Amino acid sequence: MADSRIQSDFMVNRAKDNPFVSGGLRVYREYRDLGIGDATGGRVHAHIIRTTKPCPEGGSGMHYHEVDFQMVMVLKGRSRVWFEGEGEVEFEEGDCWIQPPGIKHNVLYYSEDYELLELTLPEKYETVQVE
Repeated sequence: MADSRIQSDFMVNRAKDNPFVSGGLRVYREYRDLGIGDATGGRVHAHIIRTTKPCPEGGSGMHYHEVDFQMVMVLKGRSRVWFEGEGEVEFEEGDCWIQPPGIKHNVLYYSEDYELLELTLPEKYETVQVE
């Protein structure tokens, strides 16, 4: 049986040396990469995402991610997300969820202080807008 463990280097990611930056998937968010992609050779990605502008009218738009694994945890604030096969789900600080690969979803609402931790496998993946 092949070894399926994800190999990683030791690393420390300090907030003071790694600020939030714009230019990610959504123009109304800033991202702080936690450096895990480099430490795992691109097999795992983790970043903190915070909002910088109100939620767009109609939400993020229906989309899905071509990932092997995706977990999201709310660090601050609240949100409401529609998921294919699940309907609308509300989240608040401390809640976390796993999005199965390819599940269509639309972020319908988030509070001004919304901040989340997102973990994906692999580091790089495609986001496909459906509408």
